[in-house]
Amino acid sequence: MIVRDYVIKEVLRTFVGVFSVLFLIILSTQLLRALSAVAEGKIALDFLFPLMFLKNIESLTLIIPLTLFLAILLALSRLYKDSEMIAFSACGIGPVALLKSILIILFCFVFVEVGLAMVLGPWASYKMQYAEETFQSEAELELITAGQFNLANNGKRVLYTEEMPAATQLKKVFLHIDNDDSQSVIFSEDAKMITDHRQGARYIVFQKGNRYDGVPGTLDYRYIKFKDYGVLLEGKKNTDFTLDKESRTTLDLYNSSTLIGTVEIQWRISQILMMILLALIAVPLSKTSPRQGRYGKIFLAIMLYIAYSNLLVVAMNWIRKGVVDPSIGMWWVHLLFLLLFIVLFAHQMGWLHLSRRGKYSKNSLKPSEFDELVNN
Repeated sequence: MIVRDYVIKEVLRTFVGVFSVLFLIILSTQLLRALSAVAEGKIALDFLFPLMFLKNIESLTLIIPLTLFLAILLALSRLYKDSEMIAFSACGIGPVALLKSILIILFCFVFVEVGLAMVLGPWASYKMQYAEETFQSEAELELITAGQFNLANNGKRVLYTEEMPAATQLKKVFLHIDNDDSQSVIFSEDAKMITDHRQGARYIVFQKGNRYDGVPGTLDYRYIKFKDYGVLLEGKKNTDFTLDKESRTTLDLYNSSTLIGTVEIQWRISQILMMILLALIAVPLSKTSPRQGRYGKIFLAIMLYIAYSNLLVVAMNWIRKGVVDPSIGMWWVHLLFLLLFIVLFAHQMGWLHLSRRGKYSKNSLKPSEFDELVNN
């Protein structure tokens, strides 16, 4: 009981340290990407910090398996380095007892990973996609700058306003519309922006102005003088967009019965299985000699994690391309690493050495046979 609590405490303490380092690295990377998205006009500046929060929730799904893997490896490697494992072995505490302690920690982290992979991760992806789609639908209005020609619809609409006393008010407004077969020019002293929240439609309402319709270079044109004239800028609802597979709920994917849904569900389950298998592999992999040092197998562990992740991506692409049947899916990758754990753990327990010794003893000579061979 005391040893079990001691091992759990060491692993959790190491987990906090490793998680802090990895999280800061991810946080800085996400900040740079978010600032780049703001500069490119993909998201609003006001959404920067909410975007950072949602991005980090999404990243936790991948950070936690790696962090737990490294934490177990480092914590147990320290016990080997400081010869504490020798003392444990003298007390009858071996790899099986260590594995039981790790399973207790793993049991708690499985619930966290299930919540992130199945619920919080898709929710964060949905919120980010919704914010980006909403911003793009509103960008035509919110990016209007006074004193500049503002292009929209691939240059088919050119809006110019001399002043903007308020966010939704414009002064001395000029709008040119290219209708392919004709041109329209609208001018008024005042205009305002309005939004129909029921339909998600957005308008610029010109007040007491003029409209000219015709074909450049001809005298065939039409002149209209109006009191109020609304021009539709965005007619779709902000929520009328196709959800990415990462943004769909797990229940929705399960009910869809499509190949994309199957692949995404297997990917989410794979994050959980990867955390479990890596945590188990870390137990036999952590066995080191005191001379090797605590960080002797960090490089090997990172390469193992990269190999696991890349194999899952390869398996996912194979399912999409029809190379592998969805029933096989990504499960063969987990089976491969399960076999790796069995081999490593059997080697640590000495079962492989016992089988070799049995083979040698079976082929050894009996005493009478040995005497006969010597006498001859």
